[in-house]
Amino acid sequence: MTAGPGALAAALGELPLCVETVEVRRRAVPASDYPGGARPSSVVRLGGRGHVGTGENVAFTDDEHARFAARAANLLPAGAFTNGAWRGQAGALVGADAQGHERAALEAALLDLALRQAHTTLAALAGGAGASLRVVLSFAARPDPAAHVRQLRAAGRAEELKIDVDPAWDAAARAALAREPGVAVLDFKGRGDPGLVAALSPLFPEALFEDPPPGAAHVRVARDAPLGDAAAVGAALARGEAVNLKAPRMGGPLEVLRALERARRAGPTAIAYLGGMFEVDVGRTQARQLAALFCPDGPNDLAPLQGAGGTRRLAVRLDTPGFG
Repeated sequence: MTAGPGALAAALGELPLCVETVEVRRRAVPASDYPGGARPSSVVRLGGRGHVGTGENVAFTDDEHARFAARAANLLPAGAFTNGAWRGQAGALVGADAQGHERAALEAALLDLALRQAHTTLAALAGGAGASLRVVLSFAARPDPAAHVRQLRAAGRAEELKIDVDPAWDAAARAALAREPGVAVLDFKGRGDPGLVAALSPLFPEALFEDPPPGAAHVRVARDAPLGDAAAVGAALARGEAVNLKAPRMGGPLEVLRALERARRAGPTAIAYLGGMFEVDVGRTQARQLAALFCPDGPNDLAPLQGAGGTRRLAVRLDTPGFG
């Protein structure tokens, strides 16, 4: 039986941990739909007692990654936690001026290292050796989204879709998109107006409308951008809204688990799913593990960024030591 996400967060925080070294490795990864074409990326690597734990920083600019790499040795002092459990205190160590995505990268690396040093797995702590995870493929706003959907299908991408809304879509573009099957989420990012939502709502009655503009009405609304912590997630759930949870936005995987606990307590009709922030390294596999445990049937925006042969569900292993 799978333990609840709140119980898993508590168990992870109680793991003993020793950090002896800190390193950040940077690179750029070509990614379709990413502005500029190459996605800057950095991975923090924490070493201790013969093991290495990793976490991905999803900052969007080269300058942000350079600053993170320069500060990394001071963000988490070597020799931390040598005398006991770390108790989920990554936030207290990285400094008050650290960004949420920096805290999230360090916390993920701490979790990974702690699990490896304890020779244990998420399966051992939460239950379940693996899962089938529903994923969606997202793409940015474009004038003719239906044409892009057809291109994706021709390239072998079979996933359901999460599509950024372009407020400039005319009636023909909206109708053409509605004829394409598999649209699970329309992401407004707060753009457009209630009239646009009213025009799209009857065309996509089963789709989630994520972050629609103020004053808009649709039967299935989801929130993403406003969800900075578990309290904000709880408020959205109380309004009957679905929630898109992102560790970099919320400051780390443990806060995601606390938010998932709120969703569990909200009842069986509550919808939670995990989203991506253009992760190109371990951050994507780490998010998939949490989603596979606690929201495997949600429209998780965690499909592979590249390649053909996409599938609507992915097999996720949970029985390997470490996180991700």
